[in-house]
Amino acid sequence: MSFSQFVIRNTLRNKHLYMAYFLSTLFSVMVFFTFTVFAFHPALSNGLNKNAQIGMLAAAIIIYGFAFFFVLYSMDVFIQSRKKEFGLLMIQGMSPKQLKKMVFIENLVIGFFATIMGSIAGIGFSQVILWLSNKLMHVNFGFYFPLQALVLTVISFAVLFLAISFFIQFRLPKLSLQELLKAGDLGKGTIKSSPIKTILAILLIGVGYAIALLVKGMLVPMVMIPVIFLVVAGTRFLFNQLSVSVIERLKKKQSIFWKKTNMVVFSDLAFRMKDNARSFFLVSIISTVAFAAIGTLYGFQNMILDGMNEIPYEFQVTGTAEETASVQQEFSQLLADKGIQVDEGKLTTYTNADHVNFVKESEYNHLAELVKKPTIQTEGKAVQLLPTNMVGMKETTLNEVALPNETILPVIKTEKTNVVSAYGTTILVPDNSELQNLESTTTTVWQPKNANYDELVSIGKFQEKNVALMAKSYSQQTITDEYAPILFVGIFIGIVFFVSAGSFLYFRLYSDMDVDVEKFKMIYKMGLTKKELKKMIYQQVGILFFTPIIVSVIHGAVALTAMYHMFNQGMQVAGWQVLGVFILIQIGYYLIARVFYFKKVYRLVQI
Repeated sequence: MSFSQFVIRNTLRNKHLYMAYFLSTLFSVMVFFTFTVFAFHPALSNGLNKNAQIGMLAAAIIIYGFAFFFVLYSMDVFIQSRKKEFGLLMIQGMSPKQLKKMVFIENLVIGFFATIMGSIAGIGFSQVILWLSNKLMHVNFGFYFPLQALVLTVISFAVLFLAISFFIQFRLPKLSLQELLKAGDLGKGTIKSSPIKTILAILLIGVGYAIALLVKGMLVPMVMIPVIFLVVAGTRFLFNQLSVSVIERLKKKQSIFWKKTNMVVFSDLAFRMKDNARSFFLVSIISTVAFAAIGTLYGFQNMILDGMNEIPYEFQVTGTAEETASVQQEFSQLLADKGIQVDEGKLTTYTNADHVNFVKESEYNHLAELVKKPTIQTEGKAVQLLPTNMVGMKETTLNEVALPNETILPVIKTEKTNVVSAYGTTILVPDNSELQNLESTTTTVWQPKNANYDELVSIGKFQEKNVALMAKSYSQQTITDEYAPILFVGIFIGIVFFVSAGSFLYFRLYSDMDVDVEKFKMIYKMGLTKKELKKMIYQQVGILFFTPIIVSVIHGAVALTAMYHMFNQGMQVAGWQVLGVFILIQIGYYLIARVFYFKKVYRLVQI
């Protein structure tokens, strides 16, 4: 048997270990390939400005760099979990040089197949993403064969796996033969946490949170770097010190430690937390970046679109009668030619020398009925109108107003409305009020009754040559089109980071399988039932999957709140939606992983 045959057979016989590493690398390839499909897409590359193109290039470099460290870390964990195997191979006469050669060949073979299969999977995955972007974002990303993306991915990952195959040789365990052989049998001794570092974990995260939540406005960017430093440092201490301290305290409470199967779960939990501290730290920080990136971009776009949604009319034109007469006539003719039925309304706004705007009751109520909003009765007095969205604005109310004929009208109440633009002092007055001597502008609105979204966008293009017209759906689609590349890149990178975090956890779970099997075998011989074994494994997998995610969700909520504070707003619904979606994804990860892991462990335990 040649050395190459031995390496291949050894790989096949340890396929459960190799499969976890293979899937992790395949995922990295697929993600990078999918992103490059979009980076080279004609609809994006030809229509982007230079800044957006630089952003796409920077994103590609970030994803490639992340893929490098992700694969390197996965390989490092994989190597460290095979100490006993290396010891056995050295007993059979394998030299350290041959051992390095074996690892080098293994990594190249895995890298080769991961690159090929990841690219194939990426072709299918990218087409699904193209279709979803068209359906959900109304962005026309056409299908094309991504030859450039395929060539770049193959070359990039060939270089990556060559580099990792070289560097990983220096990470081979530098232990004696006896230590390698007993790697799975040696106890881990006692574990202690540092009281100072435990307190620092609470202090650093607490101070970081306090600054992030209290600072508002343009001070937020100024404190961002210090807050990130405090929270990152505190998170590091949280996993390798504070978590260990908490577990050790729980073990001392008999009511918890001696309850049912908790003794087995808690027995080596502190060691697991210590061993996985780096993984948990990376997962929590990566996931926080994902939450913050997607939540910020998605939230800001929603804020802009929500502002557009405050406008109740599909089409409107505002200006003096002379300025808008031709536009009104031409647009009305366009609607008629398209066969679009509309409800039409007009409102005149009068403005005095003090920049107070007056609108008449009957005209206001006609528009309110047009858009199915509550009407307002002045009862011969005046009503002050306020915008429905008062965020970042001071509410200045009047007790009375003076009309041009020196009539004083008391202001009986205030009403929030979006029927008319109420930014600035706007007063609703009775129809018999004398306002003819004031400057006036006329707003004409059209509400289509039989047009779909695409038709509204098409008609709204009239706005391009007639800036006096405001077309709601067309403006919203224009905003979506402009933000689509940036939003897509941000969401894609966020998803990459989060799914990669899940892959970290998945890989760590399977790398510890041999230790778990040996532990559960001994307990199984003592009468452990299948139900109890399932419960313990589900608890163990749950702790592994949800500990870093809970931390990252809290970090993400604070980060998004701080970002929205830049605009003097609280946490937006969009932010909670993003966090909720990621929590659901993680629950899905957990439900799938625990079933497969239990079946694998239970089968090996019975052998």
